[in-house]
Parts: sequence; C-alpha cells; structure tokens
Amino acid sequence: MSILTPTERAELKGVLSRYHDAMVAARTDTLDAMLDPGFTLVHITGYVQPKDEWFAVMRAAEFDYHSIDIETSTLRIDGTTQGASISARGIFNATIQGMRRPWRLAFRMSLQRKSKGWVIQGARYNSY
Repeated sequence: MSILTPTERAELKGVLSRYHDAMVAARTDTLDAMLDPGFTLVHITGYVQPKDEWFAVMRAAEFDYHSIDIETSTLRIDGTTQGASISARGIFNATIQGMRRPWRLAFRMSLQRKSKGWVIQGARYNSY
C-alpha cells in the first residue's frame, strides 16, 4: 500500500520525466546526478549493466534514444516517504547497436529518498 503524499507522487513523476529527458539528450552528467552510485540497468535480455558502462555506450552512440513516450494509463507509483517504485510502459524509439526501431518496453524503477531528493537505485526493462 502506498502512503505517498500527492506532493511526493508529483516529485516522483518529475524525476521520471527528467530521467527520460536526459536519456534522449544523452546527458550522462544529468543522469549521474540522479542515479545512485550502485545503479544498475537490467535490459530485456537480462543483462545487468552498471551505470558507468551504460554511460559509455550512450557516449559512443551505441544506445541513442530518440524519443520516449510513456503510456500514462500504465504509470504506477507506490512507496513511502523513504522508498518508492515507479512502473509503467511505453515506446522507446532508439537506435541500439545500429538498429533503430520503436521498442515497446515495460519498466520498473526503484528509488530512495536521500538528502538531495529522490535517487534512482535501479531500473529493469522488459519487452511487451
């Protein structure tokens, strides 16, 4: 059961929006400020990618995110004032290792409140 206030839910929606905007802009500096040092991204293949490796493939344009459109009807935010999760699905229009296509992805992110605000601990993606 979620006990987040409406303000906290709005904060988390803002974090999600900034995260996706930074992915599209390939702003690894912005992402680095948002992500926990131990952040990992679990790909649809099951590969667990550390943050620094993910940043390297974005800088090399091996992962090039063109647009991310989240289906708001699937957006779910649960948690407490200390920890939260966001899950949704959407269309990630991206070029990955030379193959551009719209990727239909469902995802779940875990976040923790720190002194600087909400920090993303990890994200897991699956195709749908």
